[in-house]
Amino acid sequence: MSRDTPRTRLEPADRRRELLVVAERLAAADGIGSLSTQAVATAAGASKALVFHYFGSVVGLQRAVVSAAVDDLLAALAATEGPVSPERPVVVLDAFITTVTARRELWTDIWRGALHDDPQTQEILADARSLLVERLARRSTAVHASSTSPTPDASGGDQRLGPDALALLSRGWVALAENTTAAWLAGSPLTQHELRDLLVRTLSAVLGDLTGPLPR
Repeated sequence: MSRDTPRTRLEPADRRRELLVVAERLAAADGIGSLSTQAVATAAGASKALVFHYFGSVVGLQRAVVSAAVDDLLAALAATEGPVSPERPVVVLDAFITTVTARRELWTDIWRGALHDDPQTQEILADARSLLVERLARRSTAVHASSTSPTPDASGGDQRLGPDALALLSRGWVALAENTTAAWLAGSPLTQHELRDLLVRTLSAVLGDLTGPLPR
């Protein structure tokens, strides 16, 4: 660019996004914990003050990177909206695995505890977990609610689970799914479809048979 050619002045949102893209690239290469405002400024050819202007702090910068990854996951999960069907767990888990695999280094960092002591980051992650639970629990709720012949327990009671119990178990299963997926991302001979089927089977084991037709 010649000295007489004016630089294009970016809108604030575009400039912030430009810096965020650089931060995401650095986080993928070196880990979220290594991400700094100086590193982003140097890589982007910007001033450190400008990075602080848009992100407030190192933690704010790191949080923005996590938030961008979560936004991608939320969008992918939201796209699985549809009628309750036997295929729902497969569709939802395919979306989950595909999305986190696209940012495997970042999600591995998140699941290892990056920013675990930052309440705002944990709230952001809770949004993704809640939507995953909602997508999967809707199917399990239908399975249990539509069962007209519940299997009695040892005392002769009804074994069908209520919504609160299903939600609690679903959240516990999400922790299992995250840990299993993190281990798979670290290196496993299983294919993505095999991982998905494994997660579907563990979900069925925890919440009941979610893969067959709904009871009549």
